[in-house]
Order: sequence, then C-alpha cells, then structure tokens
Amino acid sequence: MSITLVPIGKVDPAEIRMLKDPLEGAFSRAVVIGEEIPLPAAARNAARNQYDAETALEFLSLSVETAGDGRVLGVTNADLYFPGMNFVFGMAGRRCALISLHRLRPPFYSLPEDAAVFRHRAVVEAVHELGHTFGLAHCKDPWCVMRFSNTIAETDRKGPAFCTVCRPRVFAGEGGQRRPAG
Repeated sequence: MSITLVPIGKVDPAEIRMLKDPLEGAFSRAVVIGEEIPLPAAARNAARNQYDAETALEFLSLSVETAGDGRVLGVTNADLYFPGMNFVFGMAGRRCALISLHRLRPPFYSLPEDAAVFRHRAVVEAVHELGHTFGLAHCKDPWCVMRFSNTIAETDRKGPAFCTVCRPRVFAGEGGQRRPAG
C-alpha cells in the first residue's frame, strides 16, 4: 500500500517533496507524488475567502484513483474551513485526506519566514490527517501527532510521531471516518 501526494491548485513542488521522506518514515510505506488537480470552484466561499474542506476532500476523492488500499493526501495553499469552524488545518476521509499549508507558514502570524518551523508544521499535519485514514481517532497524549490541534501553538507543541498506543494501530487500521482536524 502506498501513499500518493496530490497538489491541489498551485503548490511549490519542493513543498510537496519535503513531505515524502517523513511520511515514508512515519508510515513505513512508499510515498509517490501524483499530478496536480485544480482547486474545486464549488468549494470556494467568496464571503469567507476560504474553501470548504469537505467539498475539497470529496473533489479529491473523485479526482484520483482511490481503489485498492492506498492512501491519498491532497496538499493545498488554499485556506480551508469546515462549517461551524473558523478554519481547519486539514480533514480526513476513509482513504483520502487533505491539508492546507496556508496557516502553517509563520508569516501568516506576522512572523518571519522559517523553513524549519514550516516543515515541522506541514509534516505534523500531514501525518495527523493520514493517521485518520488508517482509522486513528484523536489522542489524549499531548505529544502524540494524533492530538487535536485547534491552534498553531498546539501543532507546534506536538511532534510528528505516534505515541505507543497509536503507533500499532496505524498498521492495524483499515480506514477512518471523516474528521476535521488540526
């Protein structure tokens, strides 16, 4: 079973490639980079200047090969939200997940560019969302990657690794439920 990274809209290829090795390490699976797909116009909410994560995730799942047991992670620069929430860092379905790089960049918080911080955040969110596709729920361990993040500080606090309870479940999980997550 492999993991396919799919750029959604314009995403710097280097930012997609920076996820490859950490995801291969986290999931002990090959990671391949798929073809870019467009941002779905139906997901755009002009009043919010954001994209509906659920609509974007559904578009992703219909746009790429999702048969078999592989997983797909869409990566976008668009700012995502879920109804009832101001924003989400990502969302996961059964075999597909989606992350937004938009709020992971330090300049979003009026801080200087920091490649290491950005990379850490992107890897944490990618591992988190893909963890849901392997059937993992949110974890109570504050250091586990599966801990829910409602703020960027919560993302910064946790690492990209699974705790000892979640790690074995990655290899046992067959599929998760749709969850907005941080």
